Amino acid sequence: MASSTVLSTANKDPASLIGDLGPYHYLHTILEETPNGVLVVGTDHNVIHANPAASRFMGVDYGDLAGLRLEDVLGLRNGDLFLLIKDKFKKNSGSKTWKIRHEIASTCDDERCVLSVVVVAPVTQLDYYLVYLIDVTQQKKLEEQLRRRNAFFQNLIDSSVDGIIASDMKGNIILFNQEAMALMGYTEEETKNLHVTDLYSEGVAYELIKRMRSDLFGGKGKLLRHEVRVKHRDGSDIPVSFSGGIIYDRDQEIATFGLFTDLRAMQQIEEDLEQTHQALKHSEQLAGLGRLAAGVAHEINNPMSGIMLYANFIAEELAEDHPSRADLETIIHEAERCKVIVGDLLEFSHQTTYEMEPTDLNEVVRKTITILQHQPLFQEVTFAQELSEELHPIAGNYIRLNQVIMNIVVNGAQAMRGKGQLKIISRARANQTVNELVIEDTGPGIEPENLEKIFDPFFTTKTPGEGTGLGLSVSYAIVREHHGSIRVTSEPGKGCSFSLKFPVITES
Repeated sequence: MASSTVLSTANKDPASLIGDLGPYHYLHTILEETPNGVLVVGTDHNVIHANPAASRFMGVDYGDLAGLRLEDVLGLRNGDLFLLIKDKFKKNSGSKTWKIRHEIASTCDDERCVLSVVVVAPVTQLDYYLVYLIDVTQQKKLEEQLRRRNAFFQNLIDSSVDGIIASDMKGNIILFNQEAMALMGYTEEETKNLHVTDLYSEGVAYELIKRMRSDLFGGKGKLLRHEVRVKHRDGSDIPVSFSGGIIYDRDQEIATFGLFTDLRAMQQIEEDLEQTHQALKHSEQLAGLGRLAAGVAHEINNPMSGIMLYANFIAEELAEDHPSRADLETIIHEAERCKVIVGDLLEFSHQTTYEMEPTDLNEVVRKTITILQHQPLFQEVTFAQELSEELHPIAGNYIRLNQVIMNIVVNGAQAMRGKGQLKIISRARANQTVNELVIEDTGPGIEPENLEKIFDPFFTTKTPGEGTGLGLSVSYAIVREHHGSIRVTSEPGKGCSFSLKFPVITES
């Protein structure tokens, strides 16, 4: 059919229109008054009729669009739409209806606008098709504002130093920011399959919801600064400070959210401060006890030397079968043991001076192990050494450091009853400003109630006669004199680990 069977009504007077359209005149009125543009286009792609809105959208006076080719009306920048229309005509050959949705740019009232275009080929007519133009400029502006706002809030959430997690009321995760992923070890893909109860031990999630609904923990719908433990992906517990709440929509609960602050660093700082406080307190006690020990040692040393001297004189004059000889040998043996204790007391009180010089901590370890590993106690003990070659020298005394390492290693071997493994690790810490030495054994470990006493003078778990209880006290004092720190960690049945840290020599 020719396009001329459909005529334009633009610029016709009302009387003519009523005569031409008869009872359908009201439809023409609706078409002319609608805010959406309507183009009637013939199969030759020439515009037959355009309502006032279409003329305004295309920037052409009302009535001047009729007869123009649609390709020219759309312009070069929207040429892809015209190609789509032509392609549809070729594929359908005018045999059935079809529809195209597309967006184009135009100028409406001297301002840039965005039009949503719907092209429809009617089922009952094959000599024309309709092009609907809908102004979506405001909608696009709102969408862009919404996109920017969402991007801002997403960046804000992902930039947070706290983990932020939100879930719907069924417990399905709807938000899991970057810090939360880093805290709990999940990837973004893995979070899509998580349920909120997977993040806590059994029952904790429901208890948090219960408290959020209560008025007793910060007000209804809120829960402020609660210390809880969340589950890492590997199953370990992480201490966090939790603050969260319930999100409402017209008094209807729709979601919950939580902010998670990692407390591990803070707890480590608090632990280090407490250990420093205890170390200072312990140092003061040791200093006072050292002065006492020095005085006692000097007072005992002289009479004990006399006892040993005269006991040996008598022993030389007694016959081997004399009935008092066994008693005399006991006196000599016990006097010698007293001399050892006096020596330990003097060592503990540190009555000698020594020089500090640049010292290779790894070299001290290697030479100490070389000396010990051939002793009978170490015949069934294996040594594992992981010594870093990146260590800088420390200011130390080789002999005193050797004594510290020897005390700890011998104690470990004795605890293992001569069977097990001793592992020695050296590594740089704090940007290579601190050297750490770790000595681990596979012995029975230390009972919790004994951990705080381990460096106390005369404290020992050995049987009487096996030790004075001064070895670790002396080691503690030596490490402190090197401006270092020493700490022990242990669990019953899981061995024992000593960590020694020494500051390296700086250029200044």
